Amino acid sequence: MQNAKPTIGIYVPKWLCRSDESDQLFADELVRTIECSERYRPLILDLPKLGLSTEKDAEDFAGQNNLVAVVQHDSEFFKRNIRYAANVRLLESHVPFFNSLKCQELGHDKITTNKLLKQKNVPVLDSKIVTSLQDLEKYIEEGGLYVVKPHNRGAGAGVRFIKKQNERFFGYYDGTWRNIDIVEKISEDKARKIRIKYTFSSKTPFFFFKKLISDFTYCPMLVEPYFNDHENEFASLRCTVIGDEVVEAVKRINYKNITSNISSGGRASKTELTDSQKEAAVSATRVIGAHYAGVDFLVRGDEWVIGEVNIGPITVFSEYTGVNVGKIFGQYVVSKCDELGHSMKS
Repeated sequence: MQNAKPTIGIYVPKWLCRSDESDQLFADELVRTIECSERYRPLILDLPKLGLSTEKDAEDFAGQNNLVAVVQHDSEFFKRNIRYAANVRLLESHVPFFNSLKCQELGHDKITTNKLLKQKNVPVLDSKIVTSLQDLEKYIEEGGLYVVKPHNRGAGAGVRFIKKQNERFFGYYDGTWRNIDIVEKISEDKARKIRIKYTFSSKTPFFFFKKLISDFTYCPMLVEPYFNDHENEFASLRCTVIGDEVVEAVKRINYKNITSNISSGGRASKTELTDSQKEAAVSATRVIGAHYAGVDFLVRGDEWVIGEVNIGPITVFSEYTGVNVGKIFGQYVVSKCDELGHSMKS
């Protein structure tokens, strides 16, 4: 028998809620706001564990729970869980998702995202897609500074700050330029892969080796010119976009590593974006069809570009900004469900 009140499914992974006070607040306030709407009932879902095998299973599950939408504050492209991916695909054919699978796929592909943003005249860096060591050696100029990253990973995975000096490559880590080896491998499927490995002397402490992410494999590799004018720190701006609004923004600083993520040792403080930056952030979110996103800006003097558009899951910064992002997002979700005609009839 169906529940009388329509439900909005919510999936926020437990590890995210435990990782940061802001993320826990986001999840709690999202649930509370939907519950307080009095028109919908929040239904906590564990998407990776739903026992859906067929379209009929998904249809029955949605019907039995009077499910009208699902908030998916995670991504199969981030989690890479086969069962999770299958459940999302089956369920999304019957109920809309915030954010949709299609936009998550676009947002996770940095090459496609960059192309789409350029087409809409949103300022981004000119990334070079490198598929061989020979191409990399041609592109990296002596004495130049570059950032390399994988095309389909998030949370700062594989982001490296490198340079070439005296025909040798160096990578910046923990406040120091260190020797790196860049090698090319051809996989069984004939794909060319580039691996960056830090090299260590016999005097390198074992604990340091364990702490350091010593190597990463790219297929392909994205290479960007270094865009930052801070001599003693790496900084970026990050904002949270919900619908057509930038609801919060922070400046993140890391004094030792290129990735300014809080999880990588960065520090955040509240900031205010310019009107043109807010417009670009909203445009970038629209381009990939997302309902909400975390948009990164790189800044150099008066110049700025969008670095990345992050979706599923994104980190919010209520702890630093004082903005109740979960409540704002919950109100947005309720409003969108109302537009779909799913509100409770009196």
